[in-house]
Order: sequence, then structure tokens, then C-alpha cells
Amino acid sequence: MKKILWIAIPAALIAGLILLDQQRQGGGATHEAQQELMGTIVKIKAHGKELSRERFDEVSRSAFAEIARLEREMSEWIPESPISQAARFAGQKAVPVSEEIIAVIDLSLAVSQQTGGAFDISFKPLGRLWGVEKRKEPPREEEIRAALHLVDYRNIELDKGRRTLFLKRPGMAVGLGAIAKGYAAGRAARKMAESGIRDFIIDAGGDLYLSGSKGGKAWTCGIQDLDRRGEQVIRLKVKTDCAIVTSGDYERYFDFQGRRYHHIIDTRTGYPATGTRSVTVLARDPAVADAYATSFFILGPVKAAEIAGRTPGVAFILIDDRGKVWRGGPVDEFAEEMTS
Repeated sequence: MKKILWIAIPAALIAGLILLDQQRQGGGATHEAQQELMGTIVKIKAHGKELSRERFDEVSRSAFAEIARLEREMSEWIPESPISQAARFAGQKAVPVSEEIIAVIDLSLAVSQQTGGAFDISFKPLGRLWGVEKRKEPPREEEIRAALHLVDYRNIELDKGRRTLFLKRPGMAVGLGAIAKGYAAGRAARKMAESGIRDFIIDAGGDLYLSGSKGGKAWTCGIQDLDRRGEQVIRLKVKTDCAIVTSGDYERYFDFQGRRYHHIIDTRTGYPATGTRSVTVLARDPAVADAYATSFFILGPVKAAEIAGRTPGVAFILIDDRGKVWRGGPVDEFAEEMTS
């Protein structure tokens, strides 16, 4: 899903995500690399006083390789992936899955329970039906009802002992797009940290993980004004290693008879969620932030605040469809809001 989070590293680079290789700032070098993975551009940036380009390239290649490996495991667009095989044999038999898939689906089901099904990886039949990139008008009501019949996270059977996944109803399918990029960003971050690089950013198509600082200067990021691109509603100075993930209705959508239909589907109704323009979630774990960004967008500010209040280490900033800004959870634990 598309995001609106941008990074300023530092203020001179407010316009985008580009860093110049070998740029000397803060007493060290900043390096950047990117690859197209998981249907988006994944960027890795790192800063270090003694960090050479050769060392950065070596470590970033390892991080990119980890994301590519996870994509082969988790993509529903790759016919041979376990996720695709689970859909192929839905209602027939369980399929073997990796430890990584078990971890992601186990977390997905926990978030589904926590959010009363607002987050549901079995949404895939609905997502395929809506296909907002190609549609010019909504699906018919009977098509939505038929797709809804196949959507229910409680019909996902994950056997962690046998390492298998079974979708109970024929026609079911799961899509991990609302959590897999966050998980991959976390795994890439682990590769960087294990290699001794402390100060870096992983940007998996807007799913961010920020570690350390840039030469002692905090990373900063901003939430854009949805009506005036390039301007910010809120600027944040990041205080600790964390993930920051934003979901919004402004990138993938179509307009029909004066109404916007976007790609974030409320699986309780079968229609795109209403009432929210964007949600930014801050958490220690990028996969957790990814999943709750989708969930809170669907649930709205009141229910989101209730869930964040009982979920340690999760905070959010939500902009509703009237432009009002809502906050929930310990935002100040992760970042300081900047006034200028």
C-alpha cells in the first residue's frame, strides 16, 4: 500500500528521499542504495564516521537479499510461493510453510482478534474484486456479497507444530501486503545491525525503520498535508529506534459519482473504509506498525485509541476526513513533535 511518509535527512533534503553517495555530514559519510522489491522501491541509507562505500554495499546487498527471499515466500503474485499454494488448495488440504510465514500469519491473526476483524489477511477476494487501479465504478452488490463469503480470518488454520497453513473454504486466499513489507523491513534492519551498522534507515515503500541517528542528529520525518503536497501537517524528531508506517486513501483510488473509492477495504462491509484520510503508526516492530496502520485507518480514531491504550508500544497520529488530527498511545515515547 502506498504511504505518505517522507524523510528529511537533514532539513536540506526535505523535498524527498534522495541522499548523495559519499556526502560528508555530521562527521561521516552517508551512503544509499535501492532495489525494486515487493512491488515497490526499497531504499537503505546508512551513516557512519568510518563507514566505507564498499562495506555499505556488502551489508546492504545482504539486507536486500533477505527481503527478496521473503518476497519469494510471501507473495501471492508468485505462483510457486506457499501463500499462492495455500489459495490453490483452499478447502482441500494444508500446505507446508516457513517459519517466517508462521510468524507473520501468527501476528496477523493476533491483530485480527485485537481489532475485531478490521485487520484480516483473508481480504484477498475482496481486494481482487475491487482492483481500484483498473476500475472506473464499484462492483455490483451481489459480487461484493459473494467475495465477503470468502473473507474471515477465523477460517485460517495455522498449525505451528506441523508448520502448515490451511484455508478452510474453497476460493479463499490470503494477501500479506498490509504486513509483509513491515516484516521485511524489520528483517533487513536486523541484517544491518548484526553487521555492526548502527545508524541507518530502511524504507520499504514507506514502511520505515529508523535506527540511531545521522552524526548525532536525530532523524526527522513529516506527515504531509493531503491537500497540499509537499507541505507538512506535522513534523517529528525521532527519539528512539522505531518503525513509522502511514496508510492513506490518496494514492490508489478512483472517483465515481462524486465519491472516492480507495484500496483500503473494510472487510466488515466489503466497501472501502470511510472517515479517515491517513494514519501514521509508531511502534518498535515494523510488522506491528504496518498491521495497525491498516487497522486504525478502518476503525477510526476512537476505537484506535482504545486499542492503542491497551497495546504496549503502539502509538498513532490520525487525520480524519474533516482534517482533524487525533493522537493515541505514547507518541512522545517515539518522537517529539516539532513546532518549526
